[in-house]
Amino acid sequence: MDEVIQVGSTAPPQIGSAVPTMSNAPVSAFTTKATVTPDPPETEIPTDPLRTYPSQPIGKILVNNHTYDILELIFSSQGLVGRGTVCYLARRDNEEYIIKDHWVLGDKNVALNEVTMLQAMQGVRGVPQLFEHWLVEIGPQEVDETMSYRGKIWQSIKGTSRTHVHLVLKPRARPLHTFRTKVELISVIQDIVRIQQIAVEERGILHRDCSLNNSMIEDDSNGSHGTLIDWEFAVRILQGQKYAIGGTGTAPFMSHSLLFQLSEAVGGRAMSQNSWKHASHSHIQAPPLIKHGCQDDLESVFYVFVWICIGYRGPLGVKRVLGPWKQSEGDWLLHLWSTNSFKENGNEKTSFFFHPHADKLSQQFHPYFHDLLPLALDWYELIRGKGPLHAPTFKEVIDLLTKHLDMLPKDEPSPELLFARKVIDALPSGLPGGKRKVASKAADRNVDLPVMERDMILGGRVLWTMEAIPQPKRMRTT
Repeated sequence: MDEVIQVGSTAPPQIGSAVPTMSNAPVSAFTTKATVTPDPPETEIPTDPLRTYPSQPIGKILVNNHTYDILELIFSSQGLVGRGTVCYLARRDNEEYIIKDHWVLGDKNVALNEVTMLQAMQGVRGVPQLFEHWLVEIGPQEVDETMSYRGKIWQSIKGTSRTHVHLVLKPRARPLHTFRTKVELISVIQDIVRIQQIAVEERGILHRDCSLNNSMIEDDSNGSHGTLIDWEFAVRILQGQKYAIGGTGTAPFMSHSLLFQLSEAVGGRAMSQNSWKHASHSHIQAPPLIKHGCQDDLESVFYVFVWICIGYRGPLGVKRVLGPWKQSEGDWLLHLWSTNSFKENGNEKTSFFFHPHADKLSQQFHPYFHDLLPLALDWYELIRGKGPLHAPTFKEVIDLLTKHLDMLPKDEPSPELLFARKVIDALPSGLPGGKRKVASKAADRNVDLPVMERDMILGGRVLWTMEAIPQPKRMRTT
């Protein structure tokens, strides 16, 4: 089983891609590129997300009568069909905000569902604060809608329209996969479960789209904690717990029960991430209803956890591009959970839980996450042991996370120290002038070192090595 790594991206692993690409994310000031021969793939050490740099405006954006300076493009969705979501870091009156610019399926009443849900969740730690919103206008009292453009050229074949919306939010958060230690990772996952619990038990709201991209980490004066974003598809909990098919979740993180219901509703057609997810507002025909409960959102958190432990190689978003798996042992779980049909995806997840497949977790977790295997196996058995008619409760999952969190060592080295130690291990033993000793002392002081990372394949095994980047000689001035 060969692996290639990819570093620095903020998106989940691109399933099915076996070729690594270099990230366009900025790297820290001390990192430089170097040519290595022979030519194993090179990857730069990821930038620490906690390190901030002064930002200059790169544009402006209007929300109601307020003009915000755009400091950074944080996220941009891909594809020709969908919400076209773009998230900016913006500033107004020396205050920083997140602006979510997107096109919501439906008229202006439907478009404000996320506003309604965020207002209902106001005051809950880990839920974004809404400061203002705007149905974008292209003229006095004229809301920006796709139907205004389509009607002038041709009728939409789906009979739907999207409304242009700007949301101004706080705080800025970082993606879950940029965690710094395993303790932080599990603590944040526990926080996200608690947010779901408060939403359901105290506010009567079901989020319905817990995924890797919607699970975040917020840093404040008290450390870090979990944040659950994107409440666009959240709903008020109904007695029968049945809702329109749209907004059911993100396929790789959906529960096996939801996938089965969706496969029955849409038949054997392939999934379309942009058509089925928003089908609840189609004007062509009434969408089918499916049962969606808090147990489905809880199961999604398990998939988020497993995705990180298999799809990443350590802290700060060090990504793993998964190569071919052993033919006799099936495929990577992340590949199996990302198939192109609800039926296949659901069958794989159902088989995973109701046949003994715990060994796949042990085989596929990256070595960095082996400390978390006991948690993964206990969580797996908790879901599996409930059977098809029952599901774990919030309390059971929170207690399980607390138990394993207490067992994790609290003195895990920082990512910088981990990288520095790998540099030292890779240094030749006979360095002149005591350079190895100097590097060792730097690592003990948690001092940053200029490093690069590469994979070396020896005898079919992949070794993750760190090497010091040769530094240019400096001319003495005295």
